Amino acid sequence: MKGFLKKMTISALIAATVTIQAAASIGSAAENADTPRAVAVEVDSAKLDATAYLVDGRTMVPLRAIFERLNATIEWNGEERSVTATKGTTIIKLWVDRTEATAGGRNVTLDVPPMLINSSTYVPLRFVSEALGSQVTFDAERETAVVKTGSGCAVSGGQVHQGAIKPGGETWGVCGSPHFVKGDFIVAGKDSPVLTIEAGAVVRFENGASISVGTTAPGGFVIEGKENNPATLTADTAGAQPGFWQGVRYYEQTVKGKAYMEHARIEYAGGPFGAVAVESEAQAIELKLLDVEIKNSLYTGLYLQGNSRLAKDSGKVRIIGTKSSEDGGGTPIITGISGTHNLPDGEYKGNESDAILIESTNSIETITSNTIWRNIGIPYQAARSLTVDGPAAPVLTIEPGVVIMWNADTGLYVGGRERGGLVAVGSKDKPVQFTSDLGRAGAWEGIHFGNSAVGKNVKLQHTVIEYAKRGVYFSADLGPAIKDSAIRNNKEYGVVTYGEKGTNFLSGLGNTFVNNGADQGNE
Repeated sequence: MKGFLKKMTISALIAATVTIQAAASIGSAAENADTPRAVAVEVDSAKLDATAYLVDGRTMVPLRAIFERLNATIEWNGEERSVTATKGTTIIKLWVDRTEATAGGRNVTLDVPPMLINSSTYVPLRFVSEALGSQVTFDAERETAVVKTGSGCAVSGGQVHQGAIKPGGETWGVCGSPHFVKGDFIVAGKDSPVLTIEAGAVVRFENGASISVGTTAPGGFVIEGKENNPATLTADTAGAQPGFWQGVRYYEQTVKGKAYMEHARIEYAGGPFGAVAVESEAQAIELKLLDVEIKNSLYTGLYLQGNSRLAKDSGKVRIIGTKSSEDGGGTPIITGISGTHNLPDGEYKGNESDAILIESTNSIETITSNTIWRNIGIPYQAARSLTVDGPAAPVLTIEPGVVIMWNADTGLYVGGRERGGLVAVGSKDKPVQFTSDLGRAGAWEGIHFGNSAVGKNVKLQHTVIEYAKRGVYFSADLGPAIKDSAIRNNKEYGVVTYGEKGTNFLSGLGNTFVNNGADQGNE
């Protein structure tokens, strides 16, 4: 929690006027239409808080007002002047001043295109409502368009949440959607309250708003979406940029088992800790992410620090569109060493920097329990030196195809003080690569095996070790620990062994040595 609080003073300076600018720049079709006539709109018997107009016999409604009330999220593309609305698995797309539209993958021709009326963007009510599963009729006597969503909800939409959760917890569902969060909403209390977001619910955050869980007292936060009806956490504007709101943050006192997100979309969040953040130094916190999309975040999509990691039953995680901030980042995941373990399959490309950034406030991170680095399609980037040792004789296991890029002056140290091991076994087609994005000899320190490295747990096969000061250094003879590997472009030595009778790695083991200061030396 200390890391969170230290960085809370940094604000994500994102302008809140994007929506106004986008609306002012789109549409002019109304100039050629009949004079618009104002009418009312009711959604499930509740009056829509916006003025609608009849244009050529079609009811036109403000874009944002109707999509919010129908529980859809919207995304504005200024370059092509289009609006995309998403509700569950249904997606519709409209273009300003064009009668072409799409709904659920079908091409549709509109009678009246989206247009600009009184400096606001209007869309055809019947098309958008029916495309999102509602029914529309027109009460001529009252001059009112009537929309029935069939939800049976007795709670009006637009529920506002600010301050702290109520004792006993809260559930935010489709009834009451869209929900609006103002400021930092605190989920904590003596009775361990839990905030639950139900399937289909839409939660919109004002500029700078966030949800903080387990701050000064226990609390939990869960999202219980469904595959065909996900929950959505998004910005309270149609023209949002990454970092519009501050994201969801799990702190030290998060209730065990009450940190999970299933079938959810989280977009336009971020700042000091990215879109979804977990930090716990004492208590081990596992966050479950299942079928979760984290899109258009600032700094990072997922931030794991201290004794936190993703739960083993996480999967189908998609993090795209991440942008860097004044603090750096731009990667889908920033994590301490605990969070590197067993990361789930998913989609992690399409960010400003596609890498798993291993970062922390410590100058050296220590692996004290068995850890697996899985190949999830993007490299790991070590911004800190890493050690592998401890009373439990931990082993770092690296899967075939994994690439680890080491920052300047960092290195991997195994069994230096206490027992530890490293098993990096690739394949001919998918070697494990220890490298540097600087691409020059001596860019990082290399791999060092200390006197406490456990020989049976040290194995490097089908690996690439390059651009280090010393590729691999053995403080004790561990036998033929390196096989079928390429050791190249290392500044001083490819391999350094201890004592004149150390293992010869130059022949008989399938290794290749290229362009090292010296291929093998001993000390």
